[in-house]
This record gives sequence, structure tokens and C-alpha cells, in this order.
Amino acid sequence: MKKFIISVIFSLLAISTLYAQAGPTEQDYQNLDQMREKLMRLRREMDRFMKDVIVNPGDQAGKMAAFGQDVRVDVSENDKEIIVKADLPGMSKDKIDITLENNRLLKISGSREAITKQKSPGIVKQERMSGRFERILELPADCESRGIKATYNEGVLEIVLPKKKNVSEETIKVNVQ
Repeated sequence: MKKFIISVIFSLLAISTLYAQAGPTEQDYQNLDQMREKLMRLRREMDRFMKDVIVNPGDQAGKMAAFGQDVRVDVSENDKEIIVKADLPGMSKDKIDITLENNRLLKISGSREAITKQKSPGIVKQERMSGRFERILELPADCESRGIKATYNEGVLEIVLPKKKNVSEETIKVNVQ
């Protein structure tokens, strides 16, 4: 019985050593690269399809839902504040609303004047959206509700939010029972 178990173990070791030496071939790696390329192409096509479905549903409600989803933002922070910059080209600053909820959730919303689609000989394509939009961001730290400053210049909205100061920074030792 011992000889049988030893021969089985030896056989398994020999087979695993041979398999480990063979490993994946260059053809395997090429097949994986081709599959990855096909999946990336499929993802781009699906993204384009979904954008068309959202932007061109045929009704104004769907268009308003898509408007604002393309608002690009940069969020940066330092020791004292969080700075949010948002691209809002063509907006009027009195049509932009900014709210801070629960010291952490920043909402940028507003509306752009309706652009009427015209069927005149000079118009070839019309992509600029109109209507209401809302972009919600979760900030990386809690912010003070006082002292928030917002400026709008050349289509860029900049919001400076002072970080909330920790009231208690003491270390407390907790005994495990």
C-alpha cells in the first residue's frame, strides 16, 4: 500500500513538473490580446449606443436627463479646503444653483435657455442641449457650511469649500473586556 501511495505521489509530481514547464504559449498570449481588443471595441460601441439612447430618445425628458451628465469636474484638496472646478460653458451665473448637504454632498444644478431646433437651410446639425441639469458629487471630506465661495468665469465654475475642523482630536484608550 505504501508503495502504491508513493508511486501515485511521484506520478503527480512528475506530471505537475511537466505541465509547469510547458506553461502558456505565445499563441495563448496572442489569443488573449485579440480577445481584449475585441472586448474594448465592444465596450466603445456599447458606450456610443447608450449615449445615443439617452441623448436621442425622442422626448424632452430624456434629453434633460442626459443634459448635465457630461459636466466635467476637477476636485482637489489641501489641508484647509476642497476646490471643485466644473465646466459649464454657455451658462448664465444666475441660472446656477449650488447646495451642500450633510457637509459632504455637493449638488451643482441649473438650467440653460431652450435652444429651438430649426429646420432652416443653414442648420446642418444641432447638438447643444437645453433644460435643467444636476451633478452630485461626494466630497472627500466634511466641509463647513459657512465660508463657501463660488466664482464663475469664462464658463468655469470654481467652488472653494473650507474643510470642517475636527472638534476633538484627543486619543482615547478603550479597554477590551
